[in-house]
Amino acid sequence: MDFKKLMQPHLKNVRPYVPGKPIEELRRERNIEGEIIKLASNENPYQPLDEIKRAISEELDNINRYPNSGSHYLSLELSEKHGLEQGQIFVGNGSNEIIELLVRAFVKPDENVMYPYPSFIAYPLIVHQAGVGELKVPLSDYILDLEAMRSAVNQKTKMVFICNPNNPTGTYVPEGDVVAFLMGIREDIIVVFDEAYYEYVTAEDYPDSKKLLERFKNIVILRTFSKVHSLSGVRAGYAMADAELVTILHMVRQPFNVNRLAQAAARAALRHSDDLGTRIDENNSERSRIADDLRELGFTVPDSQTNFLLAVPEGPDRNIVDRLMDLGIIVRSAAPWGLGVESFRVSIGTPAENDRFLEGLRDVLSR
Repeated sequence: MDFKKLMQPHLKNVRPYVPGKPIEELRRERNIEGEIIKLASNENPYQPLDEIKRAISEELDNINRYPNSGSHYLSLELSEKHGLEQGQIFVGNGSNEIIELLVRAFVKPDENVMYPYPSFIAYPLIVHQAGVGELKVPLSDYILDLEAMRSAVNQKTKMVFICNPNNPTGTYVPEGDVVAFLMGIREDIIVVFDEAYYEYVTAEDYPDSKKLLERFKNIVILRTFSKVHSLSGVRAGYAMADAELVTILHMVRQPFNVNRLAQAAARAALRHSDDLGTRIDENNSERSRIADDLRELGFTVPDSQTNFLLAVPEGPDRNIVDRLMDLGIIVRSAAPWGLGVESFRVSIGTPAENDRFLEGLRDVLSR
């Protein structure tokens, strides 16, 4: 049977997500016996805090019971932390799920979703899966071009994604540009600020999106526990938005969309978020060090406000990503974003991992 003839016609545009190569797969493929370091998926190199692990362990005794359907206690604690009403918080199975629910709930088949390009790779995937229109607006010098995005808005535009800081470039747009953008578009367009990396930001003019939420009712703020809290493996993210919009998201979510372990881990992470300062400082210091070394090696490296760097080489094809994998070093090729097969994104690891990456890169470039 030809199932392609049975599927929804718009799914022909879907290209399944390809994650960073797992350590186990690289070891099997290339028969590598030594230590492999993975710097491909913007993961935190450190384990979650002990208090978070303890909360997960204690919750294991309850996994025969369904989780709280609406993540009541987590959303309550989030509302208290952010100074919002509980009804303004929506918790999802990672922020990816919330992106999907937003498109499903608000974008009609004849309407379109705008997003910058290159940006978070889930945007086109979710838009194509939903079968709605898309508007891709190129970056300018690796930075979101909000003026070009405002000009590209048309009567069919229903939703705009602003990844800030942006993935895979690490760059950000300042508050003044964001406010000008919001003031220049229709109020019936939902603007989604994807702030997965906001804890790492040091720029003084980075937008205070929670204050903007008081002024602009059409915005949604997405944040995650995956990055700074080291919880990529349990999938927990949340949105802050107008209460009426949040009510609609609850209408389209699955009944038990966030599992017990994720809720317990996120609650513990929230209670101990002030204990992460040292890790954040180390990330930002290492980020600067690696960026300087990459530039000395001849790479273009946009200024990053995240836990990763984009490296764009000059010169001939040297098969950098593949040769690094031969050395047991996994970075993420930037080819899926259209940035060239030689460009790559590298996550900030521990100082020892970063030293090994730089040593391996120098070895590759010297051959």
